[in-house]
Amino acid sequence: MKKIFWVVCIIICFMIGCQSPAHPKEVSNAPALSNQDKQKPFNPSNFHNEPLKKLSLPFDQFSAVSEWFNDETILYITNEGSGSVVHSFHLISGETEVFYKSEELIMSVEANKTYDMFLVRSAVSSTEGILRVLSDKGEELAEWKFDNSIDLVYSWNPFSAQQLVVSSFKEDWSYETFLLDVHHKSMIKKDVADPFVQWLPNEEIGYIDWNHEMPALEAPLYAEDLGTEDMRELKESVVMFHTYDNQLITAGSVDDVGTASYSFYSFPELEVMHSYEAPLLTLYSNYFIPYYDFEENTKIFYTFESTRAGSADGYSDGFQLISFDSKSGEKKVLAKDLENAPLKCSPNGVYCLYGYQLEQIIIPSTKEIVNLVELS
Repeated sequence: MKKIFWVVCIIICFMIGCQSPAHPKEVSNAPALSNQDKQKPFNPSNFHNEPLKKLSLPFDQFSAVSEWFNDETILYITNEGSGSVVHSFHLISGETEVFYKSEELIMSVEANKTYDMFLVRSAVSSTEGILRVLSDKGEELAEWKFDNSIDLVYSWNPFSAQQLVVSSFKEDWSYETFLLDVHHKSMIKKDVADPFVQWLPNEEIGYIDWNHEMPALEAPLYAEDLGTEDMRELKESVVMFHTYDNQLITAGSVDDVGTASYSFYSFPELEVMHSYEAPLLTLYSNYFIPYYDFEENTKIFYTFESTRAGSADGYSDGFQLISFDSKSGEKKVLAKDLENAPLKCSPNGVYCLYGYQLEQIIIPSTKEIVNLVELS
């Protein structure tokens, strides 16, 4: 039963982003750039009165746009032979530079909260993974190898910016969880009740305490002290949670008609600041959580909403992109009839990368969606 549970969790994680919002899907599984004929022609918008540039690449080299380097620069991955190259691309000048080269295929790049370190995930083989942390100069700061690993789930610590928690899944879907420290280049194994964990303040981690023997649609949210291993319940019933440097975001308390409450709590007192309701779709033995991202400077939460509750199987009504200001409680609909796909907003919140390869840009202030990548 446990094996089936983790298989389902991994499938859901790939489909909906699980607790790691906006990781681009692996190239082998990602669809080709889609809906380009449905999008508006690239109409340069202005950032400080400068027009945006478009990234032009050969089709057989492009892997994915993966991360923001700063407010005006993205990082994208190309494949060259059996390895990969991470490039930077400045949206205003159009200047491209090589940021990092790898002899292995690079699956993703993810910045820490201060954008001065970048986690690079590489695949040596289908059962061996490597995580490297780079400085903002592209220099290697630390490296960890994971043998007998078919998948890695990881999360930067939003409170220290130099720590990560990583869960490595084996072929039988058992897992091991490790705490990684960039400064000490250390790797400490920890026994945790659930592999999908998030950091909490004061050296704690949070996890949803799912019943593996009797799967339920909702479960309590727990905190575990990494030093003492003491556990305490934070919330009685949640479906999803994510932590940031001063906020906890949860979805849960789903009513009989499938409407969930998205709630925003402040750290460390965990007082609810604002909440809103949204319909959820069901998927397998769990709820389908659409992709989301939270812009920490503006405190705005972006996510997709289905038009109704019900089963995700066969759902074809499209999603609307919404923004929710966690400071004022204001909710806005930015666009309708979109595909639920990964989001990753720039550090200042001016732009959001969008798509399975993050190949488009959403401009929240104007509600425009434009193509960033042009393949030849």
